Amino acid sequence: MAGQHKSKLNLDRLAKIWALAERGDAGEQAAARNRAEALVKPHGYTLADVPDLLLTEGYLDDEPQPSAGGFTFYDMSNPAHQRAYARAEEKKRAAWRMANRAKMDEVLARYGSEEAVFAPTAEEQAYDAVIEPFRKAGGPGKCDTWDGEHFSPSVRVRAALASVKPWPDTIPDAIAEYEYWEKLYDDRNIADSNNQYDYLSQGADFRRWALGDLINKEIEARDISDVIIRLRFQEASQGVYNDSAIILRDLERLHAVENSQRPDPASGDIPPDRGAPAASAENQGEPENRATPPSNLDTATKRRAEVVRILNTSEGEVLSLRDIAKMTGVSPTTVANIRKRMREQH
Repeated sequence: MAGQHKSKLNLDRLAKIWALAERGDAGEQAAARNRAEALVKPHGYTLADVPDLLLTEGYLDDEPQPSAGGFTFYDMSNPAHQRAYARAEEKKRAAWRMANRAKMDEVLARYGSEEAVFAPTAEEQAYDAVIEPFRKAGGPGKCDTWDGEHFSPSVRVRAALASVKPWPDTIPDAIAEYEYWEKLYDDRNIADSNNQYDYLSQGADFRRWALGDLINKEIEARDISDVIIRLRFQEASQGVYNDSAIILRDLERLHAVENSQRPDPASGDIPPDRGAPAASAENQGEPENRATPPSNLDTATKRRAEVVRILNTSEGEVLSLRDIAKMTGVSPTTVANIRKRMREQH
């Protein structure tokens, strides 16, 4: 009946039928194989799968079960888990569409059509074109690289991207361009029913990651306003960008400039080792501080923050890139990139 859950494969019955298929006479074998095929086919298996199904005692037909903490782990090498994951994702997308129909309509109205939302922009095409000479195709099971890098742009790739548009030299300008790419990503994600794929082209994605580094630590803050903007950006990233040392250096430098302009030299400078220590990246990543329900991961920033939270847990240390990607709705490449940045910052 429609809407009912499909019954679990009866392994005891399958074992009895398969025994006849292997050891019965010719007539019994043919009939048993037909019965076995009829039994497993509704579950997505063929006769070739039967020996493994029986050998694993139903492992390949076991549905994933939530852990004590409510998290469901999907073993993507298990066909039953693959089917369960696909069903769960489709249900989530359907629920998301119902709750966010107004957002979807607004995006489609603004662009004019769904095709226009996903059409490569002129900037994406230009950035992709200038990094193409650096591309090296990956071998079987490996990703392509650009100038030896896949997770973030190399110095030469950055220079190529700058030939299309110079890098911003102020934090507010960098924020403005970064938010443009975030908005484009989120618009495409909304139009795609929150499927949470990698929606930017490779060149645009390199550009966005480099802009994040410029804001996080590379552009020198001109004044306290810039420091505040940088700190707000770091806080909003929830651990993706968290170079607190640059904030301290900005403040020390600006304070020194202020002191140098004072008529009274006796005012002195604040020793750089005073004050409360900055919060550690480890504390920032505690689950109680960073937990975000998966149903609320509706922006790229929130999804990357969830990756950081998981990587900072003991469970995250043993999960594969693909597992974390499935949990957070990002690509394994994005998980690897974030983990690399976290390790560099520690």
